[in-house]
Order: sequence, then C-alpha cells, then structure tokens
Amino acid sequence: MQIAKPDFQDQLVRGLSHRMNNILTLFHGYLGLLLENDNLDPGTQEGLARIKEGARIATDLMDRTNALARPRNIIPRQVTIPDFLNQLGPSFEKLADGPGKVTVECEPDMPFAWADQSRLRIALTELVKNACEAIQPTGTVHIRCASTDTPPAQAVSASEESAPSKWITISVIDDGRGITPDIDEQIYLPFITTKKRDTIAGLGLTVAAGCMEQIGGVITHESCPGRTIFRLTVPAVRTRPEDSAA
Repeated sequence: MQIAKPDFQDQLVRGLSHRMNNILTLFHGYLGLLLENDNLDPGTQEGLARIKEGARIATDLMDRTNALARPRNIIPRQVTIPDFLNQLGPSFEKLADGPGKVTVECEPDMPFAWADQSRLRIALTELVKNACEAIQPTGTVHIRCASTDTPPAQAVSASEESAPSKWITISVIDDGRGITPDIDEQIYLPFITTKKRDTIAGLGLTVAAGCMEQIGGVITHESCPGRTIFRLTVPAVRTRPEDSAA
C-alpha cells in the first residue's frame, strides 16, 4: 500500500482551486460580454447580473479555500508593523461598509515582527473583514499593536533557549453584538457563522487560524456583547548570538 505524502491535501486544494478559478474566469468573461448587449430585456439583464455576482462570490470562496493550503514556501522575515498596516489601510477602509470606520494605533518604537508577511496579511485581513461584518453601520473597528515579553499561553517552543524573548500582538476590536456562548468554541471551524447573508461563507476565522498556524503564530479571542477582540500574536525579532558577538 502506498502511503500518501503529508502535503497531499494541500496539493489537492491548490489543484482544485486552480481548476475552479479557470472555469469561473470563463463565467466572468462570457457574462461580461452578454451584459454589454443593449437589446436584452430587463429581466434577462437582472438574471445575468445575479449569475455574475454568484461567480464573483464563488471566486472569492475558492481564493479563501486556497489560503488554507500550506504554501510551498513559508518565508519569515522582518516586518515593520506600522508600515505593514499603513500599506493595508486603504483595503481596510473599503471593508468598512457605509459610515463605519477602521482606526489603527501602534505603540511607539515597535520591534520588528518575525513572520511570513503574506500569511500575516491574509490572517489580519480576514479578521478585519469579520469585524466589519459584525458591527452596526456606524460602528468602529480598532486595530491596536503592542509588544510584550509574555508569550501567549498557546505558544509552543522546542526549548526556553529557542523561545522568542518578545512578542508582537495585533488586536482587532469591534463594537458589534459579540459571539454567543453556544458557538464560542466552534468559531474557527469552517462554515460556522451567525451571519445570515448568502455572501457570508463562514471561512474567515478558519483561514486566519490556518495562516497563523502555518507561520508559528497564535490567534486568540474574547467576546461579550458590544466588544469582541481577536489577537494575532507573532514572535518579534530577537538578537542572534552571532550578532551580539559582532
């Protein structure tokens, strides 16, 4: 009996995502051409527009599913968190629908984070998107960054010598209705959601948790009515022995 390689599931997800996106690209292209026909009656135009929106949602779903597959290369490097957040600022503002807003606050003299920047970006974007969906139209999402010497309880290190001496936590705080106790322990499972819109897939927290696991970070949360906090914690860059010797 041949034993499957450990990355078999990742290869399967990437392959299926690629094939499905190719098919969905055809949908987008042909639907776009059909919708340019001025001779279509209003009912047909509305139906085609709904199909096109469904194809867009399906493409987004496949992209987020693909994010669950472990990338072929995880490349940790120094990340300047304030610059990192400034770059993501415009995309965060687009996620805040209507008069709701997203604010960012970083403590001064932040150390570098040590993480794969693409995975950290995906995880944080999913959390901000989730928070924006949870707030009322005039609600607010706060992103706060701070460093700490205390490792998160869920962090696993091979030894005390190899453990980071400092950590960076990015907190995403919203003033929505909170997470109900009946699903609090299930929220990182796929397709678990309390939101009723058809466009909500219930994959955001699953993707965020998967990305953090891939880069050796930790995701935690706490929630009560009117205040929910999700925290992404990653190691900060610490001085290597060879650097100190120099």
